[in-house]
Amino acid sequence: MGHAPLAPGNAEGAPTRRRPRLLGRLTALAAAAALLAACSAEPTTTGSASTSAEPTVLRVGVVSLSDSDALDPAEATTTGGYILSRQLFDTLTEYGTDGAWKPQLAASVTPGDTAKTWTVVLNDATWSDGTTVTADDVVATVKRWFSKKLPPSGSLPFVDPDKVVATDAKTITFTLKYPTLTFPEALASPTMAIVPSDFDATKPVGSGPFVLASNDPGVQLTFTANPDYFAGKAGVDQLEVKSFPDSASAASALTAGQIEVDASLDPSLVDTVKGVDGYQVFDYSTSGSLTWVMNTRKKPFNDPVVRQALRLAVDRQQLIDQVYNGYGKLGNDIFNPFDPMYNASLPQRSYDPEAAKKLLTDAGYTLPVTVELVGTNNQPTSERQNEALVEQAKAAGFDVEYTFVDSATFYGDAYGTYPLSLSYWGFLGIFDQAAFTVTKTAPYNSSHWTDTEFDKLYDEAVQTVDDTKRKELVARMQTIEYDSGAYIVPLFLSTVVGLSATVTGAQAYPNSDGAFGYNFRILSLQG
Repeated sequence: MGHAPLAPGNAEGAPTRRRPRLLGRLTALAAAAALLAACSAEPTTTGSASTSAEPTVLRVGVVSLSDSDALDPAEATTTGGYILSRQLFDTLTEYGTDGAWKPQLAASVTPGDTAKTWTVVLNDATWSDGTTVTADDVVATVKRWFSKKLPPSGSLPFVDPDKVVATDAKTITFTLKYPTLTFPEALASPTMAIVPSDFDATKPVGSGPFVLASNDPGVQLTFTANPDYFAGKAGVDQLEVKSFPDSASAASALTAGQIEVDASLDPSLVDTVKGVDGYQVFDYSTSGSLTWVMNTRKKPFNDPVVRQALRLAVDRQQLIDQVYNGYGKLGNDIFNPFDPMYNASLPQRSYDPEAAKKLLTDAGYTLPVTVELVGTNNQPTSERQNEALVEQAKAAGFDVEYTFVDSATFYGDAYGTYPLSLSYWGFLGIFDQAAFTVTKTAPYNSSHWTDTEFDKLYDEAVQTVDDTKRKELVARMQTIEYDSGAYIVPLFLSTVVGLSATVTGAQAYPNSDGAFGYNFRILSLQG
């Protein structure tokens, strides 16, 4: 899933400093590109895990780790939190390289006759302390979500924690509140990772491909391979995840041989990285998006007319061309194009500043309408996307005042109070996306948008087993979001990764957050 924010709170930690506009940012990137072209030092090669006596160390750069990265997967909200979850723990299911769900820690996930009862059988796995992963651990994990009111509980409205039962050491039966075929995909989020029944987040024990060796919050995470990982030992012996303040410095570190993987390569630097001998770029389309969230509790976004006008103020193709260097696909203000339920029949919304101004003036607004936008570096392109909106919206009758804050502040107590903000979302099925962000029980509803008809349709759709009927209900849900919702989904991002030529094993994970879905276990180093 995308980087879900912490729960809304008070206004402490509000934005405090401004950022330069688009021209200055592009100038800085041009300078960075020139620096990259000069940085062509040979990479440090550590050799192959299977042939070298020295341990193989894969160094991965990200933008950026945070002091708020959670060691408890159920409370993960940031890049570092999701990386930690994917290395240390396992989810019962995951999204694979084809974008569809598949069993992960589970060996199988099968429905009963009505999809109200599901049986999960576990793989033979052990915790990193050597003890066996059992059905009791799964039951305890699920009950913990609900008893502590952790975020996963809010996105599983169909789960009754009192009816999750271990029937033997490896088998769990879930008797749901109502039938739903969305059950398996709902368990794929890294926040849904299974933990031991006596889990202690200060000393995390997991079943994942790596074990945490050290944690320097906001600076570096260091892992060692779990030799007993049930799916096979990771491709390297050690993994170092290093934080960089921006994409230019991460890319410079890549071409200088300081890291082997730039997990968040800025698309504007692709050609420069490709131009340095010994480096390559791996990219693929995804369901993720940097989406603007309009707070319906704050003026002017309590008015659906203003929400529609701002959607018309976004030049989506220009964002793809200029901010993303062509690495993206048009969005239409709804999620997820990889989901078979996606409503592709809605007219593609396009840039129409004159229509936006007419909506505003007909509704009695005096132009320009002033809007406060708050953003952070939740992706390498976040600032440029925000700065582009500032310029694009001028012609549509908006004066967008952009304020930048660090990620800890952005996702802190003030989250949910910003009139307009840019969040990183996606990598969830349509039902999960709704459950996390806009339904009546959503744990991360920073837009505060609610719609009784939408909730009614959602409740009916998740209980509908017939595919055709369910798709009709979802189409109506997404039409409501398209017409009056609070999200602007301008495009779907491509994952763009910079790699040393020594790295092998890269695969696309189009429905999973982060480079390779943060499944760094698949990567190896060749000598």
